[in-house]
This record gives sequence, structure tokens and C-alpha cells, in this order.
Amino acid sequence: MNKTRYHARKAGFRSGFEKTLAEQLDKASVHYKYEEYSINYYDKAVGYLCGECGSKECAKERWYTPDFMLDNGIIIEAKGKFTSANRKKHKAIKELHPELDIRMVFMRDNWITKNHTIKYSDWCKQEGIEYAIGRIPEEWLV
Repeated sequence: MNKTRYHARKAGFRSGFEKTLAEQLDKASVHYKYEEYSINYYDKAVGYLCGECGSKECAKERWYTPDFMLDNGIIIEAKGKFTSANRKKHKAIKELHPELDIRMVFMRDNWITKNHTIKYSDWCKQEGIEYAIGRIPEEWLV
């Protein structure tokens, strides 16, 4: 296990990047809750066998645990790698819970596609999701 991840887990975080963002919030004296509750969403992937009707077209209820919930209502999701499964999940959450203010903070603005046509930031713009790269913007902390 890499040393940064070990120290992050010892401090109660899943990654070094989450620990870094928590330190930023602590330094700014911003109160937050870390992974304290979960939000339901539905995974619409075909292939789940419904226990009631036997259909393979049903959606399966899943649960998403946000990284940071600020007192101002902003939910911050810290991401190093933003996989297709993460993107699908966040689209489903936004569809079911449009009232939630979920914002992404990426460690880097990496490419999503192999042919370098779409970055993490491009995807967020397309989906209408606020994002930041590297750190939480000060205006989110007010």
C-alpha cells in the first residue's frame, strides 16, 4: 500500500486527496461532515433480474455516500480517477435528486477518452455539474 494512502486511511479518509481537501476545509474553519449519510439512486443497467417480475429490464436501487457535506448545503465529491461507472452514477443521482448541490473536485483534469477529446471538466460542463481542479474554490466555502 502506498504511504500516502496508508496515512489517509489512518486519518480516516479513503485517499490522500480526500485528506488534502479535509485539511483545506479545516484550515478555512469550515465545518463539514465526512461520509456520514447515503443517498439512493437507481442503476438502470440492463441485466438485473427482478425478484418480483423476473424482468431483466428493472433498475436496481443503489446507495451513494458523499465525501463532504458542508453546512451551506454543498456536497463535495473528491475524485482522482473519474471512471465511466462514476459518471453513470452521478448522472443517475442528478436525475433522481436535482435539488442536491453536488460538486466535483478533481485531483487533475484528465482525459476521459483515449483519443483525447473529452476531459473531466468537459463532462461536468455537459452535465451541468459544478467542478474544480486541485482544490475547493473559496466561494464554495462561504
